[in-house]
Amino acid sequence: MARKRFDAAGTLDALLGPSGITQLINRDQLSMMSVHDLSPTPYQPRTTFDESTLADLAESIRVNGVLQPLLVRRAGTRYEIVAGERRWRAAKLAEVEAVPVYVRDLDDQQAAAASAVENLMREDLNPVEEVEAKRRIAALALGIPEDEVFSRLRVLLDRPEEDPEGVAQLDQAFQRLSGEKWQSFLKNKARILNLPGDVKQAIKQGLDYRKALVIGGLDGPEERAHLLQLAEDGATVQMLRDALKPDLNAQERRRRSVIRSLGQQRVLNRLNARERARVEKLVGELEQILGRGHVGKAEADVDQENGVSRPESKRAKD
Repeated sequence: MARKRFDAAGTLDALLGPSGITQLINRDQLSMMSVHDLSPTPYQPRTTFDESTLADLAESIRVNGVLQPLLVRRAGTRYEIVAGERRWRAAKLAEVEAVPVYVRDLDDQQAAAASAVENLMREDLNPVEEVEAKRRIAALALGIPEDEVFSRLRVLLDRPEEDPEGVAQLDQAFQRLSGEKWQSFLKNKARILNLPGDVKQAIKQGLDYRKALVIGGLDGPEERAHLLQLAEDGATVQMLRDALKPDLNAQERRRRSVIRSLGQQRVLNRLNARERARVEKLVGELEQILGRGHVGKAEADVDQENGVSRPESKRAKD
């Protein structure tokens, strides 16, 4: 059963208003809370925290304290961090005992939206985390689990009339987030989450997602490792595509050259009568070995390769 639909666009308007996430809170809710009473949210799209930048933030906190309060909600006897996990981690690293927090009554959907929005506003957001955060927003807008989002988006891409309200929510939410259309997101960056683990890890470390989509099409980890190294050395998207083309051996190049020559009339015109008769005899023998159906298909492929358009009757006559 589909979950109750969430007003994603309206919540994003609140989260991304003039005061950002503080639109959801009041100043009189500000208090100090022990770092030991806080726990990360399960809705955190961020999966990695760079140790060097975390250390820099910890040093800043030692000197200036935590300048931006965390947004938290009650979770049993503890409090769950809705926004500000990085500050909390840095505060613990700086051995700070308490941090400023805003305590807010948020349901799961509001907490998920707030966490996703905070991550999307980060400067060091990598494409994998971006896709995961936007998938969460789409799930909230459609009222479905996250693992069903992409299949549902593909349906709505072809048949938007099935859920006009959901499409409207998606349009407004994605426009509010970054101006990107959800249709473009589905066709491009959304494919990142289907990539092999080694390629996704490379994206997190700075690999351009367009290069990653090319590399991710390879099944073998060794082949992917080779292209990942090429990308690290500066290979462009086109260079990576070229590297995927098969490396033809001498025998294969010879075979293709012969097939190409047989399809070029100017080459045949240079032959004398004896040579032409010999070629016709060899072609006849090949036709018997391979079968007429295969030869006819080969003729069509050669015509296509050379840009030749022949009437069916002519081809049959030949």
